[in-house]
Amino acid sequence: MKRRVLLNFNYIIADLVSRLNIGLLRKLRFIRVMKTTLVLRILRLLYQHGIIRTFRIETSYIAVYFKFANGQPIGKFSLISRPGRRCYWNLSNLTTKFNKFNFSGFFIISSQYGLVTSNYSLLSGHMGGEVLIKVEI
Repeated sequence: MKRRVLLNFNYIIADLVSRLNIGLLRKLRFIRVMKTTLVLRILRLLYQHGIIRTFRIETSYIAVYFKFANGQPIGKFSLISRPGRRCYWNLSNLTTKFNKFNFSGFFIISSQYGLVTSNYSLLSGHMGGEVLIKVEI
């Protein structure tokens, strides 16, 4: 009998981030991640920004194919908001944190409009939310 594991909201994100980082460090061609709508939305954002090559939805998992430049991985992922420590940033806090980290990349934010990137949030000028993932390019 198969045992199903129920995970908390951010544990799903932590699992995704750790699998992505391990896959990039080991220079794997692709990895398999859990098939949930949240993971699918995050992968769509990463695909739109050119961080991953593509992803394919299978019956019980999602296969994520990586993109490499000159044999080096593109991107590094960090989990910002955790179940024990949620991080909510408004627009002014987002601009100061964006300048403080001083990196080339973006944050993935869960806002009232769904999952958006920090670039979109700064350009729209009126939204903040829970900062889930930091993506370095």
